[in-house]
Amino acid sequence: MQQDSRSFRQGRSRERRREHGLLSTQTRVMMPTLSPFAGFPASTLSEQLKLAGILSLQATMTPSELAHPGKRPLSLLQSEMADEEERRKRRREKNKVAAARCRNKKKERTDFLQKESERLEVVNTELKSQIEELKQERQRLIHMLNRHRPTCIVRRDSVQSPESEKNPLLEHISAS
Repeated sequence: MQQDSRSFRQGRSRERRREHGLLSTQTRVMMPTLSPFAGFPASTLSEQLKLAGILSLQATMTPSELAHPGKRPLSLLQSEMADEEERRKRRREKNKVAAARCRNKKKERTDFLQKESERLEVVNTELKSQIEELKQERQRLIHMLNRHRPTCIVRRDSVQSPESEKNPLLEHISAS
């Protein structure tokens, strides 16, 4: 008796799964997953998204619509699916435009930085050559000064030494 009821329950369970598309005459590969579609056969992503759309539409249906699924017009379901697809297309298009704009800005910024780097390298090279020229001129002037020093006779009347400078304080004392 228990055997009969168990096999009857298993038969009904199998029938329910077949009705819901969970069990077919063909063998389908079941992929392990943690998604809400865990009990459904593995399929393409687009099929899963369509199924998710249908499930979300069922979630928005009233209890009376769920009790009488044929009552909801097919055109309404199709228009809702078409609207969702149109929103997806617009979102993809906006994303594509934003990504292109981002790539262009990045390219412009990279080009600007490259040109600025090249300009600064030229300025750096010019400054280094100017430093070398100034060092050479300094060395040349030091060499000229060293050559001139032994022959230079300083005239006493044209050059004042620290000792010969007049001190205004001493002049004031000696005048009184």
